[in-house]
Amino acid sequence: MTTVLATALEVNGFEVVVTDNGQEALRLAMTDDFDLAIIDQLMPGMLGIEVLQKIRYSLSEMPVIILSGVDDDEVVVGSLRAGAADFVRKPFRLAELVARIEKHLPVLASNPQPDADLTR
Repeated sequence: MTTVLATALEVNGFEVVVTDNGQEALRLAMTDDFDLAIIDQLMPGMLGIEVLQKIRYSLSEMPVIILSGVDDDEVVVGSLRAGAADFVRKPFRLAELVARIEKHLPVLASNPQPDADLTR
């Protein structure tokens, strides 16, 4: 799913860096300058909420969107309280995820496009 999602986001004009585990995601977040992170709640090595908490501890401004197939309101609320900018439950529609990404990207959020293509 990661490869498919990355390809779909690239087609929508985003630059994407992919990793397959929480520890690598945290390392990348700490060493590179990203505008936004999308983190799955259930990753090998570290839960998404743990990665989020560590990112919040040192990079408090970067928006983090948590994806999860876990249908548990406590996970959603816990993620938002831990500092997630948004939470998207799987399965999701690509257009919805793209809209949420655009909402939280600093450049796009400060310069909304009134004639944005809503058909993506």
